[in-house]
Amino acid sequence: MTDIANQGPLEDDLRAGRATARLVLAALASTEPEEVAAASISRADLWAHARRVRGEPVNFAAERAIRTDPEAARLYRRLLSFQAVARSELAAAAYDSSATHRRIGSFELDVIEEDDAPPALVIQCLSETDPAPTMIEVVSIEGVVRLPLPAPVDKHIVIDLPRQDAERDLLRLMLANPLAGVYLL
Repeated sequence: MTDIANQGPLEDDLRAGRATARLVLAALASTEPEEVAAASISRADLWAHARRVRGEPVNFAAERAIRTDPEAARLYRRLLSFQAVARSELAAAAYDSSATHRRIGSFELDVIEEDDAPPALVIQCLSETDPAPTMIEVVSIEGVVRLPLPAPVDKHIVIDLPRQDAERDLLRLMLANPLAGVYLL
């Protein structure tokens, strides 16, 4: 039996998987106009890409569509959001009034800025059982930044955010925006 309200469904629980799919597809059907369906990749392919299991092969056509087609990227982000709401607190977008400190499921994110060192993002895992995320995606009015994460060391993932690196500096600025959506994938 799955206690979805408290711990989230198990991946092998078929009823929860079907319920999630129905929720996501119903939400898409009720909110997407028919004209948007002409994206460069099908919704089914994007949904399969969003639900892929870590370590399994990646659909490069879906990745290419997400990076090059704005409609496909927007739809993919919506699928991730619907999946997060339906399934798990882990990938849910964190909207927090405290911009330099966020909590996403069993992970805490802190942006540390000190005078003698470059800024850094520290992700701390508070759970013994949750797998470490391998990617961070931040979405805000400034755009979308998606970066791979290194392997954790003592349940901490640390990423330098030097101001000389345009993408990482943008990530730092976006994390400071309390309205930015942060996804751990």
